Amino acid sequence: MWFNQRLYFLILAYVLLILLTAGAAGWLLWSHTGIIIGTMLMGCALLQIAALVHRLNSFNRKIRLFFDAVEDRENMCYFPETGRGDEQQQLHRSLNRINELLAQSKADQQKQDRFYRSLLEEVPIGVLAWNATGQIVIANQAAHSLLGDAALVNRRGVESFLEQHNNLSVSRSEMKLQAEVITLLSVKDIANELTDRESESWGKLTHVLTHEIMNTIAPIISLSQTLSTYTDVDQKVHRGLDIIRTQGERLMEFTESFRHLSYLPPPDKRLFSLSDLLQNLYELLQGDMQVRAISFSIRSAPSSISFLGDENQFSQVLLNLLKNAMQALEGQTQGSIRVCLQQTTDRILIEIANNGPVILPEMQEKIFVPFFTTKAEGSGIGLSLCRQILRLHKGHLFVKESSSEQTVFCIELPLEEHDSEESTNAS
Repeated sequence: MWFNQRLYFLILAYVLLILLTAGAAGWLLWSHTGIIIGTMLMGCALLQIAALVHRLNSFNRKIRLFFDAVEDRENMCYFPETGRGDEQQQLHRSLNRINELLAQSKADQQKQDRFYRSLLEEVPIGVLAWNATGQIVIANQAAHSLLGDAALVNRRGVESFLEQHNNLSVSRSEMKLQAEVITLLSVKDIANELTDRESESWGKLTHVLTHEIMNTIAPIISLSQTLSTYTDVDQKVHRGLDIIRTQGERLMEFTESFRHLSYLPPPDKRLFSLSDLLQNLYELLQGDMQVRAISFSIRSAPSSISFLGDENQFSQVLLNLLKNAMQALEGQTQGSIRVCLQQTTDRILIEIANNGPVILPEMQEKIFVPFFTTKAEGSGIGLSLCRQILRLHKGHLFVKESSSEQTVFCIELPLEEHDSEESTNAS
């Protein structure tokens, strides 16, 4: 306000001085009483007009420079506040103050943007957005992991990828940002959830089947045993009763094995060393591997990794996977089994690889289904039981790769905070 008043007074003084000078010059020239002095005064009036225009242009140039800097989002513009006239100093102070406020506002906005971006990166669900032209404007790390960089080129790439993968849950919404329409997409991998629900369904089905079969077979076995004790029974009938009893007992044993799926006890969780467990299992199987000429290696990063879980159940899982790998190498002269144990910031990965036959893509999920087996004498319970045990530990088991070079079974386990601390202390 003070600057405006000073500027108004300055302009008014200039205008009055110009009018007085020009008026005096005009009177002297019109009256012919002082032509030389009048001419000089008229020149002074013109110089005063030029000085006023120059001063006003100086203000205008600085204001225009300031607004150009604002338009270019440049906050490094500074106007010196000393060595100038009062009006210039006041103008410079005002422009510098506005510049500071804009710089602070920009810094606050950048801080808020960084906060929201960091928050977006922490979301486990993939989040991305594209504009009206189909250009991807934002995508968090989870989206890159789920879709891949190739799909995140534009809208068409994302939609094409989603059409080819039906294990992803997608939610779409639109928002208007100023005059532009932005499409938001959230993507979640539900493959693990589907696997958990499938395992739960198989568990319930197995429970019902074993209950019904056991209740049906038990009386038949009991009756056949009772009838076979009668002395007046014909020899042929006696032999038939023995066959019924023997087959019934085998069916009972077969059904009993499936009880493990439906009556699996909850894990007794304690902290144990996965590295030591794998080494112990190798020593247990070392003799059989040497007989079959199978090479074996374990790689762990870090060297010692611990996990909070049921060690006995994990021993059963790893032993079953190692035996399956050995059976897959049956008849090979250069069989190889490689175990890779790795710990990241939030999970533990165990990969068991062998160079045996390829598991076809259409078989890679079927082998985890109860009762399904590719072995002549298999019960079809081993891999299903392994997956059930890992599900109780909030982990997952799947075929990561199967090619002519190697077949890799992968165990993925969540790493709780105290697991990580104990593992670090142990190493």
